[in-house]
Amino acid sequence: MSKRMILLASLALVLTGALAACGARSIPQAALPREGVSTEVTKVVEAGQANASGDALQLPGGRAQVERMIIWTADIVLTVKDSKQAIGDVLAAARELGGYVVNTESWLDNDLLYARLTVRVPADKFEEAMAGLRGMGLKVERESANSDDVTEEYVDLEARLRALGAKEAQLTKLMDQAEDTEAVLAVYERLSATQTEIEQVKGRMSYLEKLSAMATITVTLNPEQPEWPVVEEGWRPLSTVRNAARSLVGTLQGLGNVVIWFIVYVLPVLLVIVAPIAILLLVIRLLLRRKRSKAASTQG
Repeated sequence: MSKRMILLASLALVLTGALAACGARSIPQAALPREGVSTEVTKVVEAGQANASGDALQLPGGRAQVERMIIWTADIVLTVKDSKQAIGDVLAAARELGGYVVNTESWLDNDLLYARLTVRVPADKFEEAMAGLRGMGLKVERESANSDDVTEEYVDLEARLRALGAKEAQLTKLMDQAEDTEAVLAVYERLSATQTEIEQVKGRMSYLEKLSAMATITVTLNPEQPEWPVVEEGWRPLSTVRNAARSLVGTLQGLGNVVIWFIVYVLPVLLVIVAPIAILLLVIRLLLRRKRSKAASTQG
């Protein structure tokens, strides 16, 4: 058997084994092999929640445990006395807890300042951050918190990454042994696709690690509404006279602007349009008069 045939047969065996390994994702998570699982990338992020005490995913043979990875998001709406001061307090609190600001937005409505801020704090500081935010407001108008357990997805990605790593090693070995150009190109194409998939899996794992390590909190700050007087101010004739005079001046200015526009712009445009039409009508009238004169002289 030629070296080329041996190489192609080896490649087929590699691909068959890789497909079988990737198919392990459909197996229940507790049955996946977990050789050499790193505990550095698995963190407790349940931030003191009641359902987070001691929960972990037990792996076969008792070789290792993966503590659950929880992505926490929260939304809280506060009524505050001073919106500007409250914005500074929220930002300062996030920094003190080791977090950072993701987004800030503020706007005015009836001369009152409203704001919406999105901050991220360490997951183990989540409950402390929420308690601090509650204390900043005069009233908590609305509050909600949601969790997303991504432990099984992360374990699945780790298993997939190991399978892809084994596939990459075997393809690299075949690449070194290949002598035929066509076979080299075929192995290279498979190797490049495998390396791309490895990077995608690593990127997703990194994304899950970052999200589970930091809780995301969106804070909406509504200013305290002013108390309107029970009795409206009385009649103020001088103010009415001033308002009427301003309206009169504005009306006269508008009329003056209309006259100026008519003289400077509209009238010349009308002359340009009307003059040719008037000349044409005059010529037609003269031609008709001359025609009638000839007709009358012929009959006479």
